[in-house]
Amino acid sequence: MTQEKSSTAPVHDDEIDLKELFQTLSRYKYSIVVVTLLVTFFALIFAYLAPNVYQAETTISVKSERGGQDDFMAMALGKQNNNLDNEIEIIKSRYIISKALEDLQINTRYFSTKHYKTRELYKTSPFVVKAEFIGERVMTPFELVPIDEKHFQLILEPSGKTKFINFIRSFIAPLPEKDTPLSYNETHQYGENIITPWFNLSIQKVYELTEPHYSFRIASNEKMIQYIASGLSVSTVGESTILHLGFEDGVALRGTEIINAVADAYIQETIDLKAESSEKTLKFLDTQLEAINKTLQGSASTLEKYKATNIVVDIEDKAQITAGKLAELESQRYELDMQLSVLENTLQYIQTHDDISGIDLGITQRETSSTINLLIQKIQEASSLRNSLLVDFTELHPDVQKVTQQLASLRNSLVKTIQSSIRSTKDRRYRLTKIINDHTRQMENLPEQQRELSKLTRNFMVNEKIYSFLLEKRAETAIVQSSTVSETRIIDRAIEPDRPIKPKRSLIVIVGFILGLILGVMLALLRNFRNNTIATVEDIENLTSIPIYGAIPHLSSRKNIQSFQEALRVVRTNLEFLQSSQASKILTITSSIPSEGKTTVSTELAGIIAKSHKKVVLLDLDMRRARIHEKYKLTNNIGISTLLAGNSTIEDALQSTQIENLDVITAGPVPPNPSELLLTNAFKETINTLLERYDYIIFDSPPVGLVTDAMILMKLSDINLFIFKAGYSKKDFIKNINRFVEEQELPSCGIILNGVEMGKKFGYGYGYGYGYGYAHNYYNTPK
Repeated sequence: MTQEKSSTAPVHDDEIDLKELFQTLSRYKYSIVVVTLLVTFFALIFAYLAPNVYQAETTISVKSERGGQDDFMAMALGKQNNNLDNEIEIIKSRYIISKALEDLQINTRYFSTKHYKTRELYKTSPFVVKAEFIGERVMTPFELVPIDEKHFQLILEPSGKTKFINFIRSFIAPLPEKDTPLSYNETHQYGENIITPWFNLSIQKVYELTEPHYSFRIASNEKMIQYIASGLSVSTVGESTILHLGFEDGVALRGTEIINAVADAYIQETIDLKAESSEKTLKFLDTQLEAINKTLQGSASTLEKYKATNIVVDIEDKAQITAGKLAELESQRYELDMQLSVLENTLQYIQTHDDISGIDLGITQRETSSTINLLIQKIQEASSLRNSLLVDFTELHPDVQKVTQQLASLRNSLVKTIQSSIRSTKDRRYRLTKIINDHTRQMENLPEQQRELSKLTRNFMVNEKIYSFLLEKRAETAIVQSSTVSETRIIDRAIEPDRPIKPKRSLIVIVGFILGLILGVMLALLRNFRNNTIATVEDIENLTSIPIYGAIPHLSSRKNIQSFQEALRVVRTNLEFLQSSQASKILTITSSIPSEGKTTVSTELAGIIAKSHKKVVLLDLDMRRARIHEKYKLTNNIGISTLLAGNSTIEDALQSTQIENLDVITAGPVPPNPSELLLTNAFKETINTLLERYDYIIFDSPPVGLVTDAMILMKLSDINLFIFKAGYSKKDFIKNINRFVEEQELPSCGIILNGVEMGKKFGYGYGYGYGYGYAHNYYNTPK
C-alpha cells in the first residue's frame, strides 16, 4: 500500500483569469442585475423630478478704448482689455441688477405639484398675491389649498429638515423666538386682507383653481438680487469687444425677461452717466455766462458813456489793429486761466480725496488734455471694479490688492501729468502776458482820449469774445446732451428658449445604468473577495494541487438524481485508474468538519462501485456519530466496535444491503475509546481479511479536523478523499488539509466537491471530472 505522496503546493498564476472573473460575475449575476436596475430606477426618478433649466442669451457690443503697443494706460493695467473686465464686473454688480429688478415683478413665485413633480407657474398662476409685509419668521413657502369658489386654506409649516434641526438645537439651548419657525393654518376668502403679526397679504383669484394644491414664495429684493447674480454669466467673445450675457432659470420666459432687463439697465446706465456729465457742464457754462454777461454789459455801458461825453476822432488803423489784437490775446489768456483753474482744482481734489468719482469728465475733457481725461476715466473704472470686489472679498484678497496697486500707479501718473500740464499752461500764459504788455505799451503812445477809447474798446471786445466763446461751448454741450446715445448697444436681444439645456435626462439614465452596472460588479467582486466559502472547482485549484476526482451536484430531489449518480460514476471511473500494489483498493472518505456530506458520498459511491460488478464493503468508522445504518435501515447492535473489542466475528458484523455486491459493517455501539480500537492488531487483521474477500474497502472516517481517527485510517488507505461542500466549506479548510497532508506524509490524496448547484456549476464540474481522470492522473500515480 505504499503510494507516492501528492504535491499540495498550489499553482499560482499572476495573470488575470478572465474565465474565473466571468464565473464570479455569473455567480452573482442576479445581484448585479438587481443593483443595476435599482440604480437605473433611481436615475429615472431623478431625471423625472429634476426641474428643467433654460438659458437665455444676449450679446452686447462695448466701446473699445484699447490703444496700440505704446498705450501706457494698457501697460499700467497689465493688459489692454482691462476695460472689458471692468464692464463685466459692472454688469454683474448689485447696482445694475437692482436697476433691472425695478422693471420686473418676480418677487412672488407660484408653484403647483402634479404627479409628484413641482411646476412653477410664471404669469400663468390662477391667483395673484399682494404682500404688504412679510416678517422674518416666515421662512418657508405658503401652501394654498382651494376649498370652494370663494374660500381657500392658507398653510405655513416648517419643513421636516427645519423641524429636525430645531429639535436638535433645543437640546443645546432654548431657541430664540425669531428663530422659531412659524406654523399657520387658517381658512380665508379670496380678496380678503389677511393681517397677522407675521405677515400682511391678500390673495386675488384670477380664474378657476383646478389643482388640489398650490404654493407660493415671497422673496425680498435682496434675495432676488442674489438669485439673479447666481444665474448670471458674462464673458467676452474671443478677442472682440462683444460681451456674451447668459442667464439660467427654471422658467424660459422669466430668464429671457431677466437677461433683457439686465442688458437694458446696463445700457441705460451708460446713457445716464453721459447725460449727467453734460448737465454738469451746462450748469458750469451757465454760471460763467451769467458773470461774463454782466461784465460785458458794464463794458458796453462804459464805452457808450465815454463816447457821449467826449468828442473823439476815430482811432487810426494801426491803433484799431493793435486794439483788436489785444482783445484776441486777452481772450486767449482768459481761456488759459480757465484751463489753469480747472487743472489746479482737479489736482487739489485728487490730493485731498481718495475717491475721484466726483470729477466731472464733461468739464475736464474740454479744459484738459485727452491723456488726463483717459487717466481719470481709467481711475474711475478701476475704483468701480475695486468697490465691486470689496462686496465679496476683503482688502487682503489678491484681486483687490492688484486693483489697489493699479489705482496707486494710475493716481501717481495722473498727478504727474496734471502738474506737467499746469507748468506748461503757466508758461504759455507768461509768454502771452508779455505779448499783451508789448501791445499795451504801443497803445500808450496814442493821445490820451484815443488811448482811453482804445482801452474801453479793447475791454468790450475781450468780454464779447469770451461771451461768444462760452455761448459756443454751451451750444455744443446742449447739442451733445440732446443727442446723447450709448456707444454700447445690444446686438441680439434674448429670445425665449424652446429647449432646456439641462437636465440631460437620457444621459442621466444612461449614466445611472452604467454606474449601477459598475456598482453591481464591484459589489459582486467585493462579495466574492470577502466570501471565504468554496463555490467552484477553481476555488480549490487556486489553493491546492491535490487532484480533484469529481464535482457532485446537490441532491435536492428526484429531478437531479440522474446527474448525481452520473457524477459518482465519474469518480468511480477516476478511481479505476488508481494503481495499487494489491488487487483490492482501500478508500478513506473524510471531511474537515461535519455536514459536508462525507457519509452521503460514501454510501452513494459504494453503491455505484458495487453496480459495476465490484465487491464492496463499507465500514462506518465514525463511531461517535454513526449514520450509515440509518441510510440502509440496518441494525447497529453489532458493528466495528464489537468486532474490534472481540465480542463478535466478521461474519456477525457483516450485513448485506439491497444493492448486490455491497456489504456494510456498521459502527456498532459507541465505544469509550474509538482511536485505541483502530490501533489494535484486530483492526489490521480485519482489514487483511476483508482485502481477500472484496475489491474495494471504503472507510467512512470521522472529520479529519476533529479527532485523530481519520489520521490512523489514512495511513492504511490507497487513496484518501477529502469531501468539501460548495457554499459551506471554508477556503481555510483547504489550507489546513495541505498542511495536514504534508506534515503526516500521507499517501495519495484527492478531493471531491459536493453540493454543486445544478445548471450552475455542475455542468462544468461534470465535464471537468470526467476528463480529469485521464488528463491529470499524473498528479497522483502510484508506483
